[in-house]
Amino acid sequence: MSDLLVDRQEHISVFTLNRPEKLNSLGGTLSADLTSAMAEFDADPDQYVAIITGAGDRAFSAGADLTDIAARTTAGTPSVGVSSVDLWGVGSSPKPVIAAVNGLAVAGGLELSLNCDIRIAAESAWFGVFEVKRGLMAGIAVNLLARYMPLGDALYMLMTADRVTAQDALRLGLVQKVVPDDELMTEAVRVATMIASNSQVAVQASKKVAYYWRNLAIRESLEYYQAVNQRLMLCDDVLEGPRAFAEKRQPVFSHRWPEDSPPQ
Repeated sequence: MSDLLVDRQEHISVFTLNRPEKLNSLGGTLSADLTSAMAEFDADPDQYVAIITGAGDRAFSAGADLTDIAARTTAGTPSVGVSSVDLWGVGSSPKPVIAAVNGLAVAGGLELSLNCDIRIAAESAWFGVFEVKRGLMAGIAVNLLARYMPLGDALYMLMTADRVTAQDALRLGLVQKVVPDDELMTEAVRVATMIASNSQVAVQASKKVAYYWRNLAIRESLEYYQAVNQRLMLCDDVLEGPRAFAEKRQPVFSHRWPEDSPPQ
């Protein structure tokens, strides 16, 4: 079965991340499938709004498959970091995209939801930025999260790796609505239908201007992130975190920058 399910309902495309046995982690063919599906959605003049959700009732997405990351890092090929905040054509789509968050949305799963324009969460959903638990930095979230919520709250998520409930996410402005679990898709389709009933040129023009603000200085932010990440990739903690995950134990971090010299 495909890693991505596509269901078109009149002017609305519903994309379902379909790896429930892996908490809809962003592995397999999912990234390629979603990239292709978003390109097709963008090119179809009869499709106005997209909804992204996860299969099952446990997870929107657990992010990158940590088993794969652990294998690459242990082999000496750690991530070089991101070069864009837009995932698989979702953030760069000119059309509205809604995240229907049906369970946990952590790490890359949270970042995928940040690429959507509106986030609607089930009551049981929760959010987290867990990369620091593995000696890593959340490349997209570190560039975007403070553009969506107060800086202190963004730093709390980035530095503590604590869980944030759906209700707390609503209070912080990270999500726009919280609904009972069994009403999630009904509400997402209702909101998508409201958007689809409006002038699509006006809707897309509104998104274009709003994203101009969101992306102010984003290139400079990414360049600085990449410089810091290069130093981070030289730290022992980057190897220890994924190795500990693969070995199913708690990491023992050195907590030291190379030569005790953090990036400026």
